[in-house]
Amino acid sequence: MEISNELAKELIIDHYEAPANKVDKKPKGKYLYGHNDSPSCIDNIDGYVLIEKGKVKDAKFMGIGCAICTSSTDLLVEEILGKPVNQAKKIISNYLGMILGKKFDKKLLGKLIVYKNVNKQANRVKCAMTGIQAIEKAINSYEK
Repeated sequence: MEISNELAKELIIDHYEAPANKVDKKPKGKYLYGHNDSPSCIDNIDGYVLIEKGKVKDAKFMGIGCAICTSSTDLLVEEILGKPVNQAKKIISNYLGMILGKKFDKKLLGKLIVYKNVNKQANRVKCAMTGIQAIEKAINSYEK
């Protein structure tokens, strides 16, 4: 999926200003939990994932994050909803690889490809990973 720079900016702003998957309190039910924060900035995210029959039925996040942190977490949730756990983990792994400047499969990322240039700004790498790693921790707790 190719996304123009203009559309990328719009996606990031839209998912920062009105994140569809951000909540103000812990969701009710058997949600798995993961937390991640950044010691160098404001990003502090709690991730919640509901897995049923081996698939990501729902995911939410809560906390404080900058535009990159909040929007990337919201977009990730959109990408993993309805996916089997192993597919969700592949999406997360590819996304983190992209952010760290490693090899990745862009076909797996969908709209998350808008963050492909984040690694060119070293101070934004942690922002692009904090919320995703909170969701990843929640998913990983499913297998424990």
